[in-house]
Amino acid sequence: MIMLKTLVEFALVVLLIYGFAHEKQMIEFEQLLKKAIVIKYRLYKKNKRLAEMRKNREFKLVNGGRQAAKANADSLYVA
Repeated sequence: MIMLKTLVEFALVVLLIYGFAHEKQMIEFEQLLKKAIVIKYRLYKKNKRLAEMRKNREFKLVNGGRQAAKANADSLYVA
């Protein structure tokens, strides 16, 4: 167990040193990762909003045309 902990700590130190040595590449990678996450999140929100709109889109057909639709205020006349 102690050996595993030591190995993980050693790997973290090596990664930290690598990060300092290649700082510019790490910053570019972080910006690319951030951009990808933002794009995916916006697409997720857009799809969720569209699904909600599709779910709420209901048309009630009324017999009798426009006059019957006017009499029944909560319905929509669809020609």
